[in-house]
Amino acid sequence: MNPFEFAFAVIVVVCAARIVRHYLSTRAAQPPEDPAQRAKLDALEQRIRTLETIVTDKGYDLKREFDRL
Repeated sequence: MNPFEFAFAVIVVVCAARIVRHYLSTRAAQPPEDPAQRAKLDALEQRIRTLETIVTDKGYDLKREFDRL
């Protein structure tokens, strides 16, 4: 094995080790899924969808115009 091949092999091993270490650290940092938090998040998403529907409704602008008068 000449010096170039050895240096290339060292670089590949170091890069692979960093990738594996990063993968393992990010996987460990993710919190486990909590059903109560998931239910709360789903309820909040539904409320936001309802608010978006109200605000994007064409009658909403008309109601604001009447209120301003």
